[in-house]
Amino acid sequence: MASLNAKTTMANFLKKGFIKENSHHRYYEFWHENKLIAKTYSSHNSETLDDYLIGSMRRQCNMDKPFFIEFAKCTKTKEDYITLLKKEGLI
Repeated sequence: MASLNAKTTMANFLKKGFIKENSHHRYYEFWHENKLIAKTYSSHNSETLDDYLIGSMRRQCNMDKPFFIEFAKCTKTKEDYITLLKKEGLI
């Protein structure tokens, strides 16, 4: 069972090109060449991302679980993510 610190995870997503949408919700978007590629949501009251939340977020970001965890922990880069999206034919 995996768990990640929600605040650290979302801070790391911002470092890698995700943008926090300006609203009262915590939506994070990834844009590539002016095209919305991924959009995910983080709960206001969640301190920890459990397996269920990791599963939901990784699907929204088009990542498998191991890649998502490595991306959240900064062992995968924005360039790794773009390579994954290209491999999957999403960009």
